[in-house]
Amino acid sequence: MNKSDSCLMEISMNRNGFHLSPEPDTADIVIFNTCSVRNHAENRAIARMKSARGLPGGRDKLVICAGCMAQRIGKELIANGTADIAAGPYQSPRIGEFVAAWLTDHRKRTFLSQEIADFSDRINEDRALERDPADWHEWVTITHGCENFCSYCIVPHVRGKLISVSSGKILSYIRDLTARGVTEITLLGQNVNQYGMDCGEIPFFRLLEKTASIEGLNRINFLTSHPKDFSNDIISVIKDHRTISRAIHLPLQSGSDRILTLMNRGYLMKDYRGIIDVIAAELDDFSLSTDLIVGFPGETVDEYRETLRAVETLQFDEAYTYAYSPRSGTAAFDLPETITPDEKRDRLAELIEVQRNISRTKLEGRIDRTEEMIIEAISKKSSRDVVGKTFLNHPVVLPGVPEDIGKIIRVRITGLKGATLYGERTA
Repeated sequence: MNKSDSCLMEISMNRNGFHLSPEPDTADIVIFNTCSVRNHAENRAIARMKSARGLPGGRDKLVICAGCMAQRIGKELIANGTADIAAGPYQSPRIGEFVAAWLTDHRKRTFLSQEIADFSDRINEDRALERDPADWHEWVTITHGCENFCSYCIVPHVRGKLISVSSGKILSYIRDLTARGVTEITLLGQNVNQYGMDCGEIPFFRLLEKTASIEGLNRINFLTSHPKDFSNDIISVIKDHRTISRAIHLPLQSGSDRILTLMNRGYLMKDYRGIIDVIAAELDDFSLSTDLIVGFPGETVDEYRETLRAVETLQFDEAYTYAYSPRSGTAAFDLPETITPDEKRDRLAELIEVQRNISRTKLEGRIDRTEEMIIEAISKKSSRDVVGKTFLNHPVVLPGVPEDIGKIIRVRITGLKGATLYGERTA
C-alpha cells in the first residue's frame, strides 16, 4: 500500500511541476512515506527525517512526513521541527498540490482529514496515462482503510474506515492499464476480502473473477486477506483461473485461541486450519505465507508454543514475524505486558529459526520442477542474470537480458542458494 501511495505522490509531484531527484542530498524536497504499525518503524522514520536536515542544504530542504505516521503524530512532528508539512494517507494523491501551495503562501502545513469528502481517489484515467509505459506491473487499490479493530493494530485509527472503490471504476482502470502494456496487477486493500461490504458492491470473489476475464493480464495478485472473511468462493475463483497467483498470504498472528480472542481476530485455530484444508483440497499447487506476532500482552510460554506448533503443522512457505509493539490508542495498549523485552526477543528469534528451516525445506522441494514466472529485473549480483517470481511468489534467478523484463516464461528450477531459487529456461 505504501508503494502504491508513493507512486501516487510521485505522479502528483510531477503534475505540479516538480521532478524526481536521483539522490536525497541533491533534492530540495524530501518526502518520507511512513508506517505506524510498529514503534521501531516510527523511530527510524524520525531519525531519517532529522538526518535529512544534515544533508547538503539541510535547513533549506522541505521535509514532508506523509502516510500513517503523519496522521498519528504529524502535528507534533511539525511543532518540534522534524517536518515542515504533514499529509495523511487520505491525501497522498494530492501531495504535489499541497507542496506547491506551501511554496506560494507558507500558510497550511497539515493535511490530516479523515472525512470521506476529503478522501483522494486512487484510481482514475490520468493515473493510467501518467504511469511509466515501461512498467508491466501496477498496484490497484480496491479498498482503503479498515474497520476490524484488531486490538494491537493502529491501522484503523490512521487509515480510517473501509472505503471500497466502485467495481466499474476498478475494471475500467485495469482495462486502461492493459491497453498501455500492463500484464500484471496486484489488487490492494487492508482486507481485500471485505471489498464492497461498506457500500453494497459485488463481493471480492466476483471482482476477482471479473478481473481474471480481462484480456492481456498474465498474473493477478491480491493483498491482504483476512482469515475471517476468506470464503470458499475465493478459492474456487483461483482454481478456475490460472492467471491468478497461487501465492496466498493469510495472516495468522497467533496459534493460541485465547490470544486470537484477545487480539479480536474473529476466528480460532480450527477456522484457520479449515481454510487451509480447503485450499489444499482444491488447488493442485500453492504457497502459503503469513504474519505472526509473539509476546502479545499476557502470552504464556504454552501459548507461544502453540504458535510454534501451528507453524510446524501448517508449514508456511514464508512468515513475516514480529515482536508485539504497543501502539497508543489501540485496545491492547492498556493490557499489562507480562514478559520482558529480552524474553520477547528470544521468542521471536526461535520462531524465526523454526520458520527459516521450514522455508528452506519448502524451497528445496521446488528443485527439478518446471514453473511459470515473470521476470522483474536484472539481478543485483550479475548483469548477465535476471530475477523474477514464480506464480507461487518464489524468487528465481536465471541467465537473461534487459529485454526479458516483464515477460512470462517457463523455468526449470535447478538449485537453491540461501532463500533464492536458481533456474534455466525451458521451451
